[in-house]
Amino acid sequence: TLPGGEQVVVKVQRPNIIRQVQSDLRIMQEFSRRLEKRFDWARDMDLGGMVDEFAAGINKELDYRNEAYHMLRLADNMANIPGVHIPILYQSLSTSRILTMEFIEGVKLTRTQAIDDHGLDRVEMAATFNRAFIKQIFIDGFFHGDPHPGNLSVNLETGVITFLDMGLVGELR
Repeated sequence: TLPGGEQVVVKVQRPNIIRQVQSDLRIMQEFSRRLEKRFDWARDMDLGGMVDEFAAGINKELDYRNEAYHMLRLADNMANIPGVHIPILYQSLSTSRILTMEFIEGVKLTRTQAIDDHGLDRVEMAATFNRAFIKQIFIDGFFHGDPHPGNLSVNLETGVITFLDMGLVGELR
């Protein structure tokens, strides 16, 4: 809870995780290079290039400033879609290793019984989600890259859908 009474979630990076991840990625990169030297299928699919691209994405996710930027950009893009929310980012309380954001009341979209018990219209919620995602992909070209039930929350009082965890996004140019 912040001094002003706002409820927040603080995402804190584990100590030494960068060093551990870097070590794991180097092992994967070395292994993929060895496979490319020995097997045509590994060369044909550019396994080393795929692992390098994966490593670049993971390294980007380890810097929470990127996720903070994604949150701000997606919040701006979704501002005119009723029924969709992106958590408020507390930039002054966030760093490359700490992300402070609004606490979201809600349940996973897969909790259909709870949604029904609160009288929410699942068809309308699906339409809202579809409008949001179509805008993200086809209008903005910038979209949440991991919209599984754990990253989508619905407020049982309002029916508002909140996108969580903007560490992985996609961009179409």
